[in-house]
Amino acid sequence: MKYVFILNPAAGKNKKALNMIPNIQKLCKKHGLSYQIHISRSAEDITEFVRNCCLSGEQYRFYAFGGDGTLNNVINGCIYSPNTEVGVIPMGTGNDFIKNFDVDEKDFFDIEKQLFSTSVTIDAIKYNDKYCINICNMGFDANTAMDMPAFKKIPMVSNKMAYNLSIAYNVAKKLGRYMEVYADDKLLFKGDLLMCAVSNGISCGGGFYVTPKASVNDGLIDVSAVTPPHRIKLGMFVKHFSAGTQLDAPEMRKYVHFTRAKKVRVTAKKRFGLVNDGEGEYLRDVEFEIVPGCLKFIVPEK
Repeated sequence: MKYVFILNPAAGKNKKALNMIPNIQKLCKKHGLSYQIHISRSAEDITEFVRNCCLSGEQYRFYAFGGDGTLNNVINGCIYSPNTEVGVIPMGTGNDFIKNFDVDEKDFFDIEKQLFSTSVTIDAIKYNDKYCINICNMGFDANTAMDMPAFKKIPMVSNKMAYNLSIAYNVAKKLGRYMEVYADDKLLFKGDLLMCAVSNGISCGGGFYVTPKASVNDGLIDVSAVTPPHRIKLGMFVKHFSAGTQLDAPEMRKYVHFTRAKKVRVTAKKRFGLVNDGEGEYLRDVEFEIVPGCLKFIVPEK
């Protein structure tokens, strides 16, 4: 088996990912492991590199040093490869995917522990020849994420400040955009939506539990279509989505339209932003389908 460490040079404060190279080398030599370190040049570079590795037919363990976006780039390169397992050292802004497992974040940072931990079989969501292992979100939260880079360019603005500025910018605009959401060919909702989540996992945005009852290996997509409230009720929304209580709260029932399905379609009259595990694009019509048991994800021992 070959151990491949994929480092996003921008991940972590002060390029922390790159600072971990000496420890990686020390651990691999200590245990006599065959290994390779790949420093990524772009998202496309990661996917192409992983795909080329998988063509050899060898057994691989890929470790993504970065956020959910870096992990997504890796899994898009090794999807359906039976001889591969994927792990993550969560060095991004949100690190939401690891919240699907009952393991402390610090255990994911224990590289030596991860080298010898077992993997679990998980699902993925496919759309437009791309794959998602956590959440595809559309609407307010997607727009906030996609507008954030513009604010990061402002001098002296931190990541957190840029995110808050992007939230304020999107709150100031019209809340809601017309969408139609179909689950297994049945209409779930049509009309103005604040946001829509098509999920394999439970949270996005650094801990907003948009689909709190999702499972990464149940063979189903969790779909949550949320209608916009009056602005004075946004605080109530933040409270429930931060705690993951919106599906059980009586005051949220008229806003949240929820179901589970194997296929989902979202369409609109105008283009909308879609964020797939942190990577954004604009679409007007998109179909999703669950791909059961197509990946092996390394979960560190408690």
